[in-house]
Amino acid sequence: MHVDLQASPGQTRWQSDVCIVGAGVAGLLLADRLGRSGMTVHVLEAGGLQQEEESQVLYEAEMAADRHSGTLEGRFRTFGGSSTRWGGQLLPYTADVFHPPPGSNAPAWPIAPGDLEPYYDELLDRMHVGRLPFTDALLPALGHNAAALPGGTRLRYSKWAPFSQRNLAHTVGKDCLKAATITVFTHANVAELHASSGRVTGVRVLNYRGEVFEFSAGTVIVAAGTVESSRILLLSPEIPNPHGQTGLYFHDHVSLHAAELPGAARQRLFRDYGPFFVAGTLLTPKLEATPELQAREGLLAVMAHFVIQEPEDSGFAAVRAVLTAVQRGKRPSWQMLATMIGSAGDLLRLVWALKMQRRRAASSRATVWLNIDMEQPPSEQNRVELSFAIDRLGLRKAVVHWSSSDAERTTATRYAQLLRGDFERLGYHGIAWDAALLNGTPPPLADTYHPMGGLRMGTDPATSVVDRDLRVHGMENLHVASCAVYPTGGSSNPTFTLMALSLRLADHLKRAQQRPA
Repeated sequence: MHVDLQASPGQTRWQSDVCIVGAGVAGLLLADRLGRSGMTVHVLEAGGLQQEEESQVLYEAEMAADRHSGTLEGRFRTFGGSSTRWGGQLLPYTADVFHPPPGSNAPAWPIAPGDLEPYYDELLDRMHVGRLPFTDALLPALGHNAAALPGGTRLRYSKWAPFSQRNLAHTVGKDCLKAATITVFTHANVAELHASSGRVTGVRVLNYRGEVFEFSAGTVIVAAGTVESSRILLLSPEIPNPHGQTGLYFHDHVSLHAAELPGAARQRLFRDYGPFFVAGTLLTPKLEATPELQAREGLLAVMAHFVIQEPEDSGFAAVRAVLTAVQRGKRPSWQMLATMIGSAGDLLRLVWALKMQRRRAASSRATVWLNIDMEQPPSEQNRVELSFAIDRLGLRKAVVHWSSSDAERTTATRYAQLLRGDFERLGYHGIAWDAALLNGTPPPLADTYHPMGGLRMGTDPATSVVDRDLRVHGMENLHVASCAVYPTGGSSNPTFTLMALSLRLADHLKRAQQRPA
């Protein structure tokens, strides 16, 4: 069921078994899982069923240090959240992320890989990406011999969900809107969580006219994205924060172009490492530093991968534009379709590569980069706070303190140097490396729209905000389902793990409800 609070439904107080703040990736997966178990679930979405500028401007935030583009451009206040723009990349975290190697300053996660593996497997089926391994063990299955790797690296492959599955508003969200046990409230802007005696007693919600609605539930889950989840807890003075941890240790992945791959170098690297298309699923290679190499060289979690940039007037770019429009629930423009028709040669090359070679082709005019991406080390200087400026609802805006450090620049430089030497020894010549990077002066590092941290997970309330079951320390019925809980970022896209954590939380709550009182 759907209720639009902007339409003043007449009822101002609502009660359910579970109240979920946010209808993005985590919120929709949780609602679907819990609603199917028979619980009554209320989902509070600040935006509408479609993206609206009136809602989007409420995500404006201040930058107190470097520009964090993911905060300003990578958040979407709408049903489906960031999945309406999500690239669909799926790659699980490895054991060394949960339990960092000796000598690392990274904190351990309070969970183990085995806690998430069943959910990773379930999600592979739900997202229609198949069960081929994520490692180079998939190569023999595709009829290829594994190529030699640069020293101290491991080869893993991301799987990319089909465009039809990326926007959860069109898949899980549709099921939630139809379910008898689930009510989705749109234009439901959470202003504050009320609490007493270690329990959330209510959620105060505003529509755009400032009308007040009150929601109460046996369990409240904040699933509003990394920055907004921290902001909501900071806006709620009745939620305990005795050690000042709320908002701290904000982080992202940072990235830079390390080298450009001209035609010959590109062809050999693509031949030996991919990317591949298998049964409609794109698999792209990641050259990750092993834990041993990280320990020996003092590196952060880091990996290298290919980035293909097609000219805007190419058939390849037109196909992607059409598929992206469909993902966002829009009709492709005539200009997109005209470009596709006028680029028949590009499209034939794409189809031939898919059908005959099971490869992701790149046009002769494409620019192909070797990018280096890495995690950020924990820092109290990177954090989310509240501004004294207020938004149109009278709520204090978020202030994001974010910057990269010498640790990331050192890792980028050293990993590039190691890769260059090993690639040359392996006979991969012609790679145009960034000379300044190799000399220790890398260009500015950019965030990758993967905000994490601020409400990190841990066993000690003095250094974390939520426990291993994502429950806020000191609160009996308040949980957080967001990348905000990540203690570290590893080098993998964080969305797959967030999805697994959300399903794990849903099962935890289902078991808790079934226990005798």
